[in-house]
Amino acid sequence: MISGIFRCSGGKKADALFAPSPVAKAWLAAFALTMLSACSSGSSDADLETAQFEGSGYGAMGIELVDGPDTRRFIGSVVADEPRAALAGRTVLENGGNAVDAITAMYFTLAVTMPHEAGLGGGGICLVHDPKSLEVTSYDFLPRRSLAGGPVALPGNVRGFALIQAVHGKAPWASLVAPAEVMAAKGHEISRALARDLEPLSSAIRTLPQLASIYLKPNGEPLREGDKLVQTGLAASLGQVRANGPREFYSGNMAENFAQEAGRLGSAVAIEELRAYRPNSQPAQAIKVGDQTLSLPAASTGAGTYLASLWPEVQGKSGAELLRAAEATLARAGAETSLPPVFGSTGFVVATARGDAAACAVTMNGPFGTGRLVPGTGVVMARAPDVPGFGLAGAFLSPVLVTNEFNGTFFLAASGGGGPAASASVLHLAEGVAQKSQALEAAQVGMVSDARSLVNAVACPQGAPREDAICSFSADPNGAGLGVVGIPQGR
Repeated sequence: MISGIFRCSGGKKADALFAPSPVAKAWLAAFALTMLSACSSGSSDADLETAQFEGSGYGAMGIELVDGPDTRRFIGSVVADEPRAALAGRTVLENGGNAVDAITAMYFTLAVTMPHEAGLGGGGICLVHDPKSLEVTSYDFLPRRSLAGGPVALPGNVRGFALIQAVHGKAPWASLVAPAEVMAAKGHEISRALARDLEPLSSAIRTLPQLASIYLKPNGEPLREGDKLVQTGLAASLGQVRANGPREFYSGNMAENFAQEAGRLGSAVAIEELRAYRPNSQPAQAIKVGDQTLSLPAASTGAGTYLASLWPEVQGKSGAELLRAAEATLARAGAETSLPPVFGSTGFVVATARGDAAACAVTMNGPFGTGRLVPGTGVVMARAPDVPGFGLAGAFLSPVLVTNEFNGTFFLAASGGGGPAASASVLHLAEGVAQKSQALEAAQVGMVSDARSLVNAVACPQGAPREDAICSFSADPNGAGLGVVGIPQGR
């Protein structure tokens, strides 16, 4: 099942096969050229941790690169449901950033390229592994209910990623937001990932003039793969976030506009609530699995509670059996079992050969949330978490990490969003890597993710950092995402 290998190291010829889940041929060709030139020349850097990375997926066709001089190793891997986001994360790694820098840049790119799932008006959960402190921290910045209730959620993404990057990152904040701002302003050719999601949403978008003016063609048809998408309002908002951090978004004119528009929808959001919004950070839930530790979101989150309740069900079950257990767990908890077809969620991961890693998942509590934009900002407001059906989106966000809490070694980062299939699949992967010491290819067998619940992963079965570490990564084969590796610059 391994459909791709990236290997440029250790006295071997560089033979690379690139095969993410299906994406546009232009993406594949562009990346192939990048990889080919990257494996051609350079010098060593003894201070930079590197590893061999393998790309895995299910039966996807790849592009085989010609052999080149053996001069390169890879510094990390990033995987996302949308190709441009993965490439943004890779750029950050290659410029010296760490896993948190990369995942922050990936998020803001997703806000532009997958706005129905990762908009600035939404929120999410991240797990961050620091190999020096030997800690895994859980960050909860989910869309929250306004005190007065109503259909509009308080947004968490901007403040959440600002906190994570301030605590763990080392790259300048502006450098992580600016590329997304430029992309929104100048426009970009949309990927297959966004195009195929817009198609089934087009009927609903036609009833929402604000969205229709951006994401539909003048004839009412949805934008297709390769069509240009320009989001000038969103670019202006990203410019404010780049220059001022979360301050303007939560307390300036943008916050006032947000509160006014929420009021028009029946949510009496007070400016004071926006100013007071703070992410929660606390140690991740830790479950011992042999010599390793499975880290889950904090128990104070629905996602953490749900994943922890499912973990005992993993033992000895096939993926399909685990999915049935996941659905039964919902019923026993008295939660809704008649679920929406899509939740407007996406998961993405980064891991480096140094052992630092981050797994995140974000949601709008339904595709495009409320379907309403804050005028002039391009910001789509997420649904409140108590809206029937879609309110469970946060419980199905499924970032997990597997590490060794004694020496800081990293083994697995996986994340997904959607329905119970995402939660079941990440735990299925965790069992395979942590309990069975399986490579990602083997751990994926029987995984029950689907086009509505995608799961992305990076795994180092023997751990990283270590001498000659070998890691695998996979973009969910049911989607149109991408996994890429970072290459040390100047080598």
